[in-house]
Amino acid sequence: MKTQIRNQSGFTLLELMIVVAIIGVLASIGVSSYQDYLKRARMSELAQQFGQMKTILTLYAQEAGRYPDDTHIIPPSGVTMPGYWSKTTVLGGNFNWEGPDRYAYAGIAILGATAPEREIIQFDRIIDDGDLSTGKFRLESNGRHVFILDE
Repeated sequence: MKTQIRNQSGFTLLELMIVVAIIGVLASIGVSSYQDYLKRARMSELAQQFGQMKTILTLYAQEAGRYPDDTHIIPPSGVTMPGYWSKTTVLGGNFNWEGPDRYAYAGIAILGATAPEREIIQFDRIIDDGDLSTGKFRLESNGRHVFILDE
């Protein structure tokens, strides 16, 4: 009996396992990069929100001759704030108006930020100088991260 040798084509199990492992590694890198990208995009959006609120409050101050009084979590009286004012920020916590009648500044704070400090510093690099002890966005003595409009 003659033994016929057939040409076999296809992949071995080992080759398939190596390809699956490579795809898994690439996917894990891609997912973490995508998550970082999303976080940076959300922080950029938060910076735009601060800028929009700054414009609204600065216009109010120009018309009224002063910034509104402190109101904390609710928007200042006579000021129409965008819908995101009452929502949780990307850094955790909520927006909070800190008026010059109670503080040495007029500023928009994040009350109850829950993000790790490294993320808050990353946000500070987007909006200010990357140093939470100086600049327009900083950690105040009351424990809040505040975007200072006027001192």
